[in-house]
Amino acid sequence: MGEKWAQAEILTSISEQLHSSADPVKAQGMSGYMRNQFEFLGIATPLRRNTVNNTLKRYSTPSEQEVVELARALHQLPQREFQHAGVDALIYHRKLIGPAFIGEPAEFFITHKSWWDSVDALNPLIRRLVQTHSECVPIMYQWITSENKWIVRSALTHQLTLKAQTDTERLAQLCSLRASDIEFFIAKAVGWALRDYSHTNPHWVFEYVDSLPELSALARREAMKVISRKASLQLPPP
Repeated sequence: MGEKWAQAEILTSISEQLHSSADPVKAQGMSGYMRNQFEFLGIATPLRRNTVNNTLKRYSTPSEQEVVELARALHQLPQREFQHAGVDALIYHRKLIGPAFIGEPAEFFITHKSWWDSVDALNPLIRRLVQTHSECVPIMYQWITSENKWIVRSALTHQLTLKAQTDTERLAQLCSLRASDIEFFIAKAVGWALRDYSHTNPHWVFEYVDSLPELSALARREAMKVISRKASLQLPPP
């Protein structure tokens, strides 16, 4: 059954454990890699994730609201590891998270202290919810028109790794809506989404890219990386 859920206690425990494992030398390198936008403790992902998971194991099953509140509290701590710890907590208790998360809760994590690492870390949870709750699909069409590049990126990448389960009509529609966008993280996401699916159906991706002359050069290059290496397909260049 575990100890009774206690957010303040859990937050303190995770914070103290991560601070005790801090490595200032690694922290400097990690901060530099992220263009010095964030302060780091210098903790590798496996240790951070194990710390969060092992701490949560000690407590009784919380409500969805309690999980989200803990994740928000972690997210608001200054060091970068805590934004990821918040996502770790959400994913650990992913079976408790319902479709209502794809709305204000998800948008909070995507748009606060945003950079590609924290935004993309949330992708597995978004993918799971959209895949299992059809009412979340229209929100992806709302997100794709957002003025926030990280919201747009999340919409574009929400089907990553689905392989044959990918909804190609949705993939094409979302990518087409941002095909000419030259914002770096959006164009990369368009290309990433297409490249990921090209592992499953390279001919579909080739034909889609070939039919879209407005596709940005960056997105096109990213989309075609796998196809360009598959010489056995003997596909002509676009």
